[in-house]
Amino acid sequence: MNQALAHSFYDPLPTGIFQFKLDWDPTVLFFLLMAYFYFKGLKAFRSKLPVKRWQIYCFYVGITSNIIALLPPVDPLSDRLFFAHMIQHMMIMMIGAPLIILGAPFYVISRGLGRIPRTFFLLPLLKNRGLRAILVFLGSPLVSLIFYNVNLWFWHIPRFYNWALLNDIFHIVEHALFALSAILLWRNIIDPYPLRSKLHMGFRILYLAGTMATSVGLAAFLSYHETVLYAYEGIPMPEWWAYRWTHLDDQRLGGLIMWVPGGFLMFLYMTITFFVWAKREQEKDRKDLAIAKEQVSN
Repeated sequence: MNQALAHSFYDPLPTGIFQFKLDWDPTVLFFLLMAYFYFKGLKAFRSKLPVKRWQIYCFYVGITSNIIALLPPVDPLSDRLFFAHMIQHMMIMMIGAPLIILGAPFYVISRGLGRIPRTFFLLPLLKNRGLRAILVFLGSPLVSLIFYNVNLWFWHIPRFYNWALLNDIFHIVEHALFALSAILLWRNIIDPYPLRSKLHMGFRILYLAGTMATSVGLAAFLSYHETVLYAYEGIPMPEWWAYRWTHLDDQRLGGLIMWVPGGFLMFLYMTITFFVWAKREQEKDRKDLAIAKEQVSN
């Protein structure tokens, strides 16, 4: 990296809090608690489960994906290699979040909290007009789409990326915002019982297409950039990587991972959304035909 570029990206990083590191990511505890209260919620419903078995599997696979992303070897490796960092973010935003939403977590976990926490803590929060207004605003299709994409680009600006890379407090904030923005985005694509998305199924496909376009744009920028953008040059690489490849190879591989597997996942989700839409239209046509036949017979 040339001196002007290095000066521009690295000098604004102060010492002290910006170099604080933790031995483990406490976000793991949050996902473990989600899994625990989800399990308790399922037990509370007994035989009358509000979700199907495949949805339960999806939820726990999503939780597992997020936990794996935050534990060794993925998390320590993401501190040393850019492409591992991209894999970590994809596991949280594009695998963990949609699978968790498929499990209808809001409804099941609220039941698992128990009567006292639900009555004296959760319900008063949900009845608060200010909080509800904020949730409705953030959860609206346009705002959640903007939030997701702006947040994605924001954390790939070199200065802010380096904050998260060199300081675990900012890294946790980054992961929390990634998870929140992804949940809000997928909430508008998936209908987590008993909530329903306001978006028509056709617009959900366009919604995903717009998200894929911005991600591919960022991925292309990273893949074709001629210089190393981030502070990995000051961090020792694993020997097995440094033996044959450079920091620039690492950055380009990270862009390609976001571009190809990431684009494939988004295309897969668009395809699934299309078939769900087609199935719903078929069911609607069958119901309309049954009503018409009943009216004719009467």
